[in-house]
Order: sequence, then structure tokens, then C-alpha cells
Amino acid sequence: MRGLTHFIVGIAIATFFKSLVTGAAVEDSLLILLGGIFGLLPDTIDFKFMVYLEEHDVVIDPHPDRMDPKEIAEKLAEAINRAGEMKPGKMLKVKLHTVRLGPDLWRQYSVFFNTREKRVEVRMGPQVTTGGIPVPGTEPPAGKAEASARFKPNLIETYGKPTEIKGFSGPSFGFMKGKDGSVEVVFIPFHRQAGHSLTLGLMLAAAVGAILRSWTALLVAFLGWVGHIIFDSYGHMGGNLLWPVTKRRTGGLQLVSASDPFWNSLIVYSCLAIILWNLNEYNAGVSQSYTVPAISALGLPLYLLLVVCLPWSIIGLVYMQMRARARAAEVVTPAAGGVAAVAEEEREPEEDVYLPPVAKPPLPLRVLGVSAAFILFGLLFWLGPAL
Repeated sequence: MRGLTHFIVGIAIATFFKSLVTGAAVEDSLLILLGGIFGLLPDTIDFKFMVYLEEHDVVIDPHPDRMDPKEIAEKLAEAINRAGEMKPGKMLKVKLHTVRLGPDLWRQYSVFFNTREKRVEVRMGPQVTTGGIPVPGTEPPAGKAEASARFKPNLIETYGKPTEIKGFSGPSFGFMKGKDGSVEVVFIPFHRQAGHSLTLGLMLAAAVGAILRSWTALLVAFLGWVGHIIFDSYGHMGGNLLWPVTKRRTGGLQLVSASDPFWNSLIVYSCLAIILWNLNEYNAGVSQSYTVPAISALGLPLYLLLVVCLPWSIIGLVYMQMRARARAAEVVTPAAGGVAAVAEEEREPEEDVYLPPVAKPPLPLRVLGVSAAFILFGLLFWLGPAL
């Protein structure tokens, strides 16, 4: 999920603690911000610290004036072949740099792992701004825009779409040798490891609790961290919950896309509604001027039904219909899409593009994952007045 989403989730969790809400109203206490801070902290640790600790075996840094998609494809294919010769469990890491052309100008390119034909496919795109907006007339010549290179091992790639590289820092890939001789593609190997583990979250929350000498501070910090992990698990990447006991991250529940504006908006809006309810309830004992009597008069079940469930059910139905229509007219191509894609280019109907089927987690596990958020917020609604 987006950073703002994680921050709002953490703040919402903190507002369940009556002592923090009344402390903010009466004593100008800032402890309520701990939830939001720890809601952001996992990604902050990963992308502000862990990213600089990652070591790469292969670095691909295309020259802006002599960019060659064939060279990129061959280096990636060679890295996969090298990984296939390693011992099972070992990983070879590759860093792909972006192509910067100016202060606000980049050359876009995409990488696609065609697992059926055992090819790495690379395609150069147009020049784009930092915001990802294409510059008209900057597309490379058709004959020089695409290239591919073959690799030998069987490749396991669960994302199933091209990865687009266009601005700021490029992605890294880990190629891990499996026991059966296959090679697994691990996207951004440093991400969702230690920085997204329950163990590190508990240690950091315990440190904050000890410094502030407050069990409440410890609990709200840890639950803000847990909220981040729960909502991250609804995507594809998953995480490593018990680092350092476990070494690898488990896959996500594949329910939503982390960048999907609908789901981010839904979570942010729902959390803001919960924050409003909690502030209204807990500040009633401080001053009636801090409350809206109409909210309390509704009662919690009716409030959640009318303010959250009903409007978002209607919006959700409209959204799903729009998505279904868009997909019906959409053709997937390795030239576009991917991690940072905002649109996909059209491809001739007769061209066969293979996107491997991605195995989804069992239904009971996905139901359990969704239930985790409802269980967490349900317990907080129940226990909040005593916290």
C-alpha cells in the first residue's frame, strides 16, 4: 500500500487508545503519532537503509547515448544461466539502473521474463518525465527498440508481467537456484525482509516503550507496525514475518495491487471514519464542544454501515464494472505494464504473448488473511476504552 495509507492506518490504530486521545486533547501529548510513525517505519527502513546494504553480483547500467536492449537482455540471460549453475538455495543478484537523460528526463525500458520460451525480452520505450509522462516523438526506431536473449534453466516468475524501468532508482532482481534445478526470480530481494518482520517490529516497539517508560507506547507502536504488515500481505510480494528465524519471504495473498488507487482510497477513507468515531467517543468526557452528538446517536454498527459500507459498496460496484470493461478492450504486451506502469500499449491480435499463470494461495489462507484486519480492529473497538 501507499505510504499515506500506512500512516493513516497507524493513526487510526492509535486513536483506539483512550488514554492517547484524551492525552492529546488535555495535555497536548504527541504519543498518538507513534501509530503513524510505526505505520510508515517498515518501508522507511527498507528504502532508506536496507537498499544501501544490498550487494549486487551484476550491475546493468545502460549508457544514455548507446543504449542497447540486446546487451541488457544478454546480461540478464547470462545471470540466469549463472544462477542455474549455483548450489541450491544460493542467489545471484542483479541491479538494473535507470537511464537518465536530463534533470527531468529519462529513457523508459521494460524487461519481461518469458518463462515458456525461456527468453529475456527487453524493449526500449519513449523518453519520459520524472512523473512518467511520455514525450511525444521520442520513441526509438522499431527495428532497434526490441531484443531478446535465451536462457537455459527453467525459470519460476510469479509476477507474470513486464517490469518497467523509467525514473529514480531502478529495481533489483534475485535469481535463486531451487532444489529441482529451476531458478526463481525474486523481485527487489532486500524488500519485505527484516524491515517487515514481526520480530524487528517488536524489538523497536520495546525500545520505544522502554525509553518512554510506557506500555501503551510499546503497544501502539507495535500495532502500528502490525497494521502495515497486514495490509501489505494483501498484495503479491508478501513478507518475512519471523526474520531472522526464517530466511525468505512468503508470497502475498494476491488480493489487490499495492498501487491500486481504489483500494488505497478505500482504506484511507475507512480509517478516517474510524478516527472520527474514536475522537468523538473518547473526547466526550473531556468537553462536549469536542464532539458531534449526531455521530454518537447513530451507534457504532449503524455509523459504520452508513458512513463506510454503503457508500463504498456503491463505489466498488461502479469501479468493478469500469475495470471489467477496460480489461475487455485491453491486450497485454511486454512493452508496457509492470511494477510502475500506468498504461499498456496495443499489440497486434495475431501476436502471441505468453503470460504464465500465477498460482494463488489457497482460499482458506486468503480468508484468514482478510480476517486478520477485521480481528485486529474488532479487538481494538472492544478493548479501546480500557487502553
